[in-house]
Amino acid sequence: MNGDMTAERHSSMICRYFKVVHRDMVFLKFILEAYEGMNVMSTVDNKAGIIRIAIMPGFVDDMDGLLAELGKQVMLEPVEWTNEPCTF
Repeated sequence: MNGDMTAERHSSMICRYFKVVHRDMVFLKFILEAYEGMNVMSTVDNKAGIIRIAIMPGFVDDMDGLLAELGKQVMLEPVEWTNEPCTF
């Protein structure tokens, strides 16, 4: 993929931010990594327990369904996060 296509792909990602319990971060990372190519999970504020889930174009509905199911098992409290843009 050339640089222009990579920039275009990343600029159209959708980012969701959640407050989670620290002990659940590893569990979530493990589960979300199984969906390789659909999302990238990052910790944006370890102290506050804030994670970012960057969803790749075309997978928003699938990831929203997965996050709804995961929210039944662990606390995923949606939060607003404006401290950084949704880019990589």
